[in-house]
Amino acid sequence: QAQGPKAQRRNFVRWRSAALAAMLRTRPFTTQRIYGMGFIVIVLMIILGIHSCFVFISWFPKLWRGDAVLVLMLYHVFFFNLLASFYQCIMTDPGVVPPNWGFYMGDETKRRRYCKMCNVWKPDRTHHCSICNRCILNMDHHCPWINNCVGFYNRKFFIQLLVYVYLSLLVVVLFSVFEIYYRFARLTGDPNVKNKTVEWILALLLSGAFLMSTLLLCTLTNFIKFHMKLVLENYTTIENLEREESAASKFDIGRRRNWEQVFGNNSYLWWLPMHTQASRPIGDGVRWRVHYTRIIDEDEELPHE
Repeated sequence: QAQGPKAQRRNFVRWRSAALAAMLRTRPFTTQRIYGMGFIVIVLMIILGIHSCFVFISWFPKLWRGDAVLVLMLYHVFFFNLLASFYQCIMTDPGVVPPNWGFYMGDETKRRRYCKMCNVWKPDRTHHCSICNRCILNMDHHCPWINNCVGFYNRKFFIQLLVYVYLSLLVVVLFSVFEIYYRFARLTGDPNVKNKTVEWILALLLSGAFLMSTLLLCTLTNFIKFHMKLVLENYTTIENLEREESAASKFDIGRRRNWEQVFGNNSYLWWLPMHTQASRPIGDGVRWRVHYTRIIDEDEELPHE
């Protein structure tokens, strides 16, 4: 039976309210979540260790010099966004299957996948995480470093975290090279250096932060390229493991629209580690636009040419 304009408007308002509530939902602190916080402590120690060496050893003594102000301003733009996206990755619920979803869809093909652990019908791209012990909408993977799954509502923050970590480390590496060279040249060439032991310790700490930053940059380069490619092709890590060579995702609707499904349709807010109506992921994580396909049989699909 067709709905009138008022009923359609009420349903739209309910859907928008439910989407907003899901977007802002935070993960509860279960026992598993508390046990997994050890990885987060390790990450924070690495981040704060590099940050302290770069800021307080290298640039803080030069504060109010023009170059120091510019470098520290640039670095802290990336660093504060790094912290914000890290927090959002940890705390944002990646997406839960709506209650009673699948029972009233009217399409039997929607009911093929059933999770016996959660006792729910699983929408497309939803998978059960054995670590979180629940089904995750558009699950990409479980990341121990954020103690959370990467899914529909926090995949944007995960990509932002990778980018802001990379940019912060890049600033550290680029603007530490000459400082380290100057310190070691002075320590080895000037016999009149005061507090030589302290200066050697500071120089070694700064060198350690530089080496760690360089190592992380090398590690993250291919990792970021991999995840960017997945977003642009509308694949998740799980789906990528199952894909045939050079096969396009049936959810691929064009690189721009694929990107907007994760980052929202307002390009001016893609940098923002926060969900707003203009920068939220497009969709609800349950229903997905797909390429037109010609159905061959119940289990096989052939791309239409």
